[in-house]
Amino acid sequence: LDYFRSLTIENAKDIIACGFDFDKTFLFSDVDYVGRMYPTIVRIWKSVTQNQVTNIFGFDGQANIGKVAFPAIQAAPSFPTAFPVVLNAKDRTNKMACLIPCAIDQDPYFRMTRDVAHKLVDKHHPLGGKPALIHSKFFPPLQGAKGKMSSSDGNSAVFLTDSPELIAKKIREHAFSGGRDTKAEQLAMGANLEVDVSYQWLRFFMEDDEELDRIGREYGSGTGEFWSTGLVKARLIQLLQDLVMEHQKRRALVTNDVVQLWMKERCLV
Repeated sequence: LDYFRSLTIENAKDIIACGFDFDKTFLFSDVDYVGRMYPTIVRIWKSVTQNQVTNIFGFDGQANIGKVAFPAIQAAPSFPTAFPVVLNAKDRTNKMACLIPCAIDQDPYFRMTRDVAHKLVDKHHPLGGKPALIHSKFFPPLQGAKGKMSSSDGNSAVFLTDSPELIAKKIREHAFSGGRDTKAEQLAMGANLEVDVSYQWLRFFMEDDEELDRIGREYGSGTGEFWSTGLVKARLIQLLQDLVMEHQKRRALVTNDVVQLWMKERCLV
């Protein structure tokens, strides 16, 4: 447990370094904050049956009781009553609504939440208490769509702790290419952008839409400045090196004491 609590602090440092607004952001650890959420968690436990969670998550007789209990803990922050101080939500008459950005693998938790939300809010809540979701895309691992991004495989991803040299090495050696086998074929047909990892990553990280459009047109047709895989990889390397180095500079300023300030319960509304 101590190990995972330490990971929580390290993850919080990365979140803070991303530039969130302190006056609008409250970070919390379930282990430390669960007491405040407990009344909401209990109401969710009462509203969801064993059969429901078994059908949703596929639990069997071998699942420990922590797994069975956890969906309610995941669901609780969807309701303002889980934050009586932070959101000044003293009771269930509060009509705040919740928007949850998450990856698709988290969807089952909040489908369950939406099914029982009306039981946790006042009957006059405009949305019946149902949280809304924005599903974010997974971006592909370096090996391409057939691979899996994993912390256990250092060459499947670029990490925020990587050096500029390691970033360049990973992209050059491991980023799956949609380019053709020969220069002649590349010039004639261009790259397959749908499978090219370097281009797909640029779609996530490049903020200049005009430059991204130009790279796509030139690489996809085998013409212009970015006609080849090597040139597109070089542009991605430059972008990632700048992004990661800037993040590392900001993160170095985030101490454990700073994290505790962000996790201090305080009213944000």
